[in-house]
Amino acid sequence: MNSRKKLNIVLSVLLVVLLTIILGLVETERFSAYGACRDAALHTKGYAAWEHVHSTQMIFVTRMTFSDGYNELTCQAIGIGPFWTATSTLKTLVGCATSLSDNPTDACPEDYFGVNP
Repeated sequence: MNSRKKLNIVLSVLLVVLLTIILGLVETERFSAYGACRDAALHTKGYAAWEHVHSTQMIFVTRMTFSDGYNELTCQAIGIGPFWTATSTLKTLVGCATSLSDNPTDACPEDYFGVNP
């Protein structure tokens, strides 16, 4: 293998890794780790719309945290380049009540409120 082919292979690998890192951190609705985790959050009940709080990037794995004001939803997405999929989600189980009474009718409604933005 000549040196030009080796250089092309190294540059190709570097381009894929760089693209993966960028798409692991940007907040786009498609072709990103955020997009994969956003879809998972859209299908998870909460007390309000899920807000993106924090991201941790580890090249091909991204962990994201969303909050509805009461609970946190942690999502892990795995991907390469523009191809990302959410592999796991974990939601805390904190309850919400509209008053300090023990009456269950005062509980906040849990529903699919979506994700901001």
